[in-house]
Amino acid sequence: MTCLEAQSNIMAFIEKKLPDDVIPDFVKHMRYCKNCREELEIYYTLIVGMHQVDNNQELSQNFAKDLENELNRLEHRVKQAKRFKFSTFGLVFGVAVVFLFFVYNQCLDKVYNIEQRMKLEAQGDTYFYDTFGSEMSVCLNDIVQEVQIAQKPKKSTFYEKLREYQLTHPESEETESDE
Repeated sequence: MTCLEAQSNIMAFIEKKLPDDVIPDFVKHMRYCKNCREELEIYYTLIVGMHQVDNNQELSQNFAKDLENELNRLEHRVKQAKRFKFSTFGLVFGVAVVFLFFVYNQCLDKVYNIEQRMKLEAQGDTYFYDTFGSEMSVCLNDIVQEVQIAQKPKKSTFYEKLREYQLTHPESEETESDE
């Protein structure tokens, strides 16, 4: 910021109508330019002093200290706004990274499932059929036969059926012995 720009913003600073985008440059310029700082102190003392007299307020004893406090307040506000912007950006960036990570994982899962399905379709009935061929068929037939035998209902003889009936119906024996 040039001295001319800084001097043109003095009244806006005193009236607390300085635009937010100008504040950092204005405060920095006033800290380092002695000529502009002297002019700001003069205007600040005159205008704030007259405002206090007009409103029947207690007149300040140290306008330079009040001006310094006002500049510090503005500088602190600028730093706080900058921190807020950086922390907001960091938070949004972090959320975006996490979101993209989850989306990426979902896409990987879908691709993995598609590849596994394609492998299964290409394999046929048996996983190592191309490698072992007939050996797998023999083993597969044996397993199928064992399962079929295990699932086949057991045929029992007449005496086994009679013994089972007697075990499940003990009262019928008593009636036969009574007769």
